[in-house]
Amino acid sequence: MPEYQEFEHIEPRERTIGHLDLENGLSVYFIDRSTPPVVGRCRVELLIRVPVEPAEDHFNKYPTPSEALRRFVSLAGPGPVEFQAVKIRNFIVPAEVDKLLEKMKDDFIRLGLPYLKNPKFVSNFITRKYEDLLADAAVHSAHEAALRTEDERLAADD
Repeated sequence: MPEYQEFEHIEPRERTIGHLDLENGLSVYFIDRSTPPVVGRCRVELLIRVPVEPAEDHFNKYPTPSEALRRFVSLAGPGPVEFQAVKIRNFIVPAEVDKLLEKMKDDFIRLGLPYLKNPKFVSNFITRKYEDLLADAAVHSAHEAALRTEDERLAADD
């Protein structure tokens, strides 16, 4: 019977391959999440993580920034939230993986850092994240209310 171990559950490894501290206080982490070779080729994945700590001044567009921050933390959990970007290339020869990772990292530094360095990035990112969390909470709440209504209707029919 042939052995197919190479195809069984392939997990990406995760290792930090670089780190930058920006003038605006953000830290950028470059993480290699490439998968081991399958049939002689790799999937090269570069994950870029930027932890962002929410602060009250990020919520100045809301009537009560302190309440908005409190609500944000209740929805997102304590601590920083992460901006993430992922770059993926498929079917790469194993010998080319490190060189490609370095190129992907350099490309992000050249093209993505100006976006992260923008003085409004942190505030805009936190605002978008907050609005997404509020929208998700509203959908969840509406779904729960619909389920309760349906349960009450079914109970009344019995």
